[in-house]
Amino acid sequence: MKECALERQLRVLSLVFPIVPLEHVVSGRSRNGRARVALTFDDGLRSNVSVAYPILRKLGLSATFFVCPGLIERDAWLWNHEARERLRALAPAALAELAASLGAPAELEAFVEWMKTLAIAARRRVEEAIRAATPRFKPTREQHEEFDLAGWDELARLDERVVTLGSHTMTHPILTSLSVAETEAELRDSRATLEKRLQRPVALFCYPNGDLNDAAVSAARRYYRSAVTVDPGTVPSTADPHRLPRFAAHPRGSRRLARRMVFG
Repeated sequence: MKECALERQLRVLSLVFPIVPLEHVVSGRSRNGRARVALTFDDGLRSNVSVAYPILRKLGLSATFFVCPGLIERDAWLWNHEARERLRALAPAALAELAASLGAPAELEAFVEWMKTLAIAARRRVEEAIRAATPRFKPTREQHEEFDLAGWDELARLDERVVTLGSHTMTHPILTSLSVAETEAELRDSRATLEKRLQRPVALFCYPNGDLNDAAVSAARRYYRSAVTVDPGTVPSTADPHRLPRFAAHPRGSRRLARRMVFG
């Protein structure tokens, strides 16, 4: 059976670095002078369970999956995934007309990025406008495979020795678009829901889109042992445990990613 790209990347990384749970990086456990790597997967996609999890088990590796329990409860996609795919379904003229009516950029990716800058109430109004403009939108099998989230039963079956489950907020909002009270609820309720549903302790958090402010960091400190950003970098002993940097998987392969992690 042909080895997939993800398996190749993980295999090469595991040859270069010891792969350890994220909690070990945060706590400093298993330190032996070598650089160590913790693997993380965002968003709680079903493909994390169906594709990544078997590879982790096969290679004897561990990882953290960050999930959004509020979306699981509603069997919903991440809002940006739904918006992007609905906009993609529009003819160019219809997309331009919708964008003009909302004061948004007419280019698809710019439109979605613009939505990320909006206050939460305004963004939800734009989402409703997109749904109204795409009443016949029905996800394809390929879209379901790419964007569906893992369900509670699938997450519950994950071996705790392989996967640690962390919080990615309740509904994946841009935290800087929320009030202090809304931010608090997203972080507090996510942990409470995950622990109740899965009967596992949840101590790790991931900021959606990497966007954070003082309210988000303060809430993360109250409810989680550590939190990760999307800022690239390694984790020195002096790192703030609630602003941990990460390297994104490199599209050109694991060797280039490994070089970035060693040399910056």
